[in-house]
Amino acid sequence: MSLWHVAWNYLWNRKLTTAMTIISVALGVALISAVLTLREQTQKRFEEEGQAFDLVIGAKGNPLQLVLSTVYFLDAPTGNMSRADFEEIAKLEDVEAAFPLGMGDTFKGYRIVGTDRALMDFTWGDRRPYELEEGRYFEGVREAVIGAAVAQDTGLRVGSSFISTHGFVDMPGAHAHEDKPYTVVGVMRRSGTPNDRAIFCDMESVWDAHDHGGEEAEEHAHEHGEECDHDHGHGGVRADITAALVKLASPALRFEYKDRINKQYNAMAAVPVNEIQKLYEQLLGTAKAVLLAIGYLVVVISSMSILIGLYMSILQRRRDLAVMRALGATRGEIFGAVLIEAFWVTVLGIGVGWILGAVVCYGLGMYLVAKLGFHVSAVALGPDLVTAYSAVLLMGLVAGILPAWQAYRTDIARDLAEL
Repeated sequence: MSLWHVAWNYLWNRKLTTAMTIISVALGVALISAVLTLREQTQKRFEEEGQAFDLVIGAKGNPLQLVLSTVYFLDAPTGNMSRADFEEIAKLEDVEAAFPLGMGDTFKGYRIVGTDRALMDFTWGDRRPYELEEGRYFEGVREAVIGAAVAQDTGLRVGSSFISTHGFVDMPGAHAHEDKPYTVVGVMRRSGTPNDRAIFCDMESVWDAHDHGGEEAEEHAHEHGEECDHDHGHGGVRADITAALVKLASPALRFEYKDRINKQYNAMAAVPVNEIQKLYEQLLGTAKAVLLAIGYLVVVISSMSILIGLYMSILQRRRDLAVMRALGATRGEIFGAVLIEAFWVTVLGIGVGWILGAVVCYGLGMYLVAKLGFHVSAVALGPDLVTAYSAVLLMGLVAGILPAWQAYRTDIARDLAEL
């Protein structure tokens, strides 16, 4: 019988102790796996969405707030910018595409986003974030195309009608535009992007929702910090947009155009991927470090469990080890057999921890899909995870050295005399 089989059999002669030690290792590994996977996956998804557009332009304020509100629909906009400035920026030499956004209303907490019909045809790489599952795109006023998460959570379908409410928070008493209902004309395919949580319509629909006419329009505009323009004959608020998404001829032009727009226009430009990277470095990087430290602390404690469990096992098996020595086993083989036991416990703990981590990632992934529209894959063996698992395995083997040394020093004559 090989040393591997001997070590395996000894482990399962004390099933409860072995199982508890494996579980303790698994808990630390699961936490490490979940933290590394979620951090990598969420950063990857945030940066993927941030790469779709080179610039986001809006009212002057906090650039991260601008990016979160327009690309990810996670914050309130920084304000309104002049439509005239947008149209001028859209005509700049290296601007390949510019899409206005108008926001201010929601339905059951889901943001209503006014834009140009052309945005629905926008693609980058092989991704089509606005692809339809059924129906058609909006063509007229108050026609809406809804994201997959909106359809799932609200029950809206093609042909359904709904009434928007003013503001970005779904709360009782919010002003509802009951006289101007929207009709759903299309449902988008689930894309795993923030678009799954949005409702899209044309800009005219957003303006029309706040078109109160005459003096009431002016009163409404002043109340919400908007400018009133009657040039279009609707008597509503027409002069501003909330923000704009811009695609440049080359990503290399991002910072040049960012500085140019910030200096020449009464607007602020931000590079989405740059703002998200700063968010991760400043905030989420610290959270990752803390959670990883906790995970490794759990593993260290688990290693102590391995050490204590094996050490106690050696004391209980002194006579068995003495018999093995008497039958020809060398000190080195005894030492190796105990290290193999530590190896088995650690490897099994890593395996069970990987499964637990995958379960955690799946559960949190479902939550992120519902709340952010981001799909998170299961635990994948990346460089960081391989390094972490290797560190755990090393700690487990180190924990087995002291018990192995105790077994190595077995006194055959003394232990056999006790038989």
